[in-house]
Amino acid sequence: MMAPFFFRWFLLSALAGGVPLLAGGQGPGPGPVASTVAGRLQGTREASGGLAFRGVAYAEAPTGAARFRPPQPLRSWSGVRPATAFGPHAPQNTNNAPAGDENCLTLNVWTPSLRAARPKPVVVWVHGGSFTGGSGDDFPGQNFAGADSLVAVSINYRLGSFGFLQLGNLLGPEYRQAGNLGLLDAVAALRWVHANIAAFGGDPGRVTVMGESAGAKLLGAVLATPAADGLYQQVILESGGTQAVRDTATAATVTARLLTALGLRPDQARQFLTLPTADILRAQQQLTAGPNGLQLFGPVRDGRTIPEEPLAHLARKRPLLRALVGTNRDEAGLFMGFWPTLRQPNADVLTNLFGTNGAPVWRAYQQAARTQPTDQAWLRTTTDYLYRLASYRLAGTLARAGHAVWLYRFDYRVPGGAGPVHAQELGFVWNTLGPKAAAAPSAQELARQMHRRWVSFIATGSPGAEWPAYVPTRPQALVFDSVSRAQQFKPYEDAAFPNQAFHL
Repeated sequence: MMAPFFFRWFLLSALAGGVPLLAGGQGPGPGPVASTVAGRLQGTREASGGLAFRGVAYAEAPTGAARFRPPQPLRSWSGVRPATAFGPHAPQNTNNAPAGDENCLTLNVWTPSLRAARPKPVVVWVHGGSFTGGSGDDFPGQNFAGADSLVAVSINYRLGSFGFLQLGNLLGPEYRQAGNLGLLDAVAALRWVHANIAAFGGDPGRVTVMGESAGAKLLGAVLATPAADGLYQQVILESGGTQAVRDTATAATVTARLLTALGLRPDQARQFLTLPTADILRAQQQLTAGPNGLQLFGPVRDGRTIPEEPLAHLARKRPLLRALVGTNRDEAGLFMGFWPTLRQPNADVLTNLFGTNGAPVWRAYQQAARTQPTDQAWLRTTTDYLYRLASYRLAGTLARAGHAVWLYRFDYRVPGGAGPVHAQELGFVWNTLGPKAAAAPSAQELARQMHRRWVSFIATGSPGAEWPAYVPTRPQALVFDSVSRAQQFKPYEDAAFPNQAFHL
């Protein structure tokens, strides 16, 4: 059985030699106290410098009667609450066993200081993990807050069945938004940032939301969610766009499959409200084992939270945004390493990845195999349809609507290591290379360069003059490699392939 997806960057570190660092330990001296709208919080002074506030609740616990319902505003408290330890992970299967806690709606803040002559730019990290795993404590926020004088935030949100299970058609209108709870959690976290980040030295008018993989796909849905408008000004999407937003029919089919795994009929769906967390997670594991789970869960175009097809919404979106968007050259190589069934061209296996959309992907592979070695044609084709096509469509849509967009592709391969597969850019963006990569001067320089450009974008709205903005009539991307360069290219497109990558 494959390792959980939220450990994928640690597995990649063994390949690339880069281990993303978790938050540093507490330093000496009394903890700082910040005053939020709901009450006071005591954090820690970090040994590496700066301040950290961990496990900060941004909404009431979604438990009991609140299970499968939208997040509720946080009630105020008296006294001082400790904010010194990360909050629980959202419920998820870890090493094939249920783990986590439904009381998971917390975030973490890293800041150079609580007071500044000028409020600092803010970056909010949204973790990946196939919408079924991961947590906000994977993000080395001090790498941005301490060294780069930003305020960094990471969030937890509900995952899998607890965050993206459509129930309105089974349980009634009060559960109409159950398929978008993880998305609504992210919006609630951004509301908390907007209302409180000034107390941590941050500027609520300069907020960049940043995510990778499922985190980027969740942010793609945030872009299409009117309730989030005004809560951010910039977005960084690494290996993800709007392709995970699915229609209600697909979402309903996933719910039906989960009911079957639980041994329940549709008229027994109300048992979801009281079933033990572990029972739901064990049934979810049956559905998501292997490639089946890569795209099974995600936000839902329900007509309320997400009112329309995301790209159509973004073509008219105002006010104008700034976006940094990109992919890795060989994204699909990571999943081929996990699942041997993906390593050889196979039309049937595409059903696990794309559902009924698998047929056009197979046709595209057959076309590519006429001019490329079969293994390369298979790798590039699956990468195109899992990630690249959606990123290009998003970049083009935003640019044509007048939004400022910068596109990238990560091509670097650590000497003696694996190719630029999914998530491999993280150690470079975060500048947290481990011993193997750090031994390569080219990797060290690339990590400094990429981190600097990401920080420049967060702080100034531009990743640097050497990185040309994306213009649909003359598309260019910055290719990150041993020698990075701007490159003009023709974006991959297949008009027959829908914007919703996975369809049942």
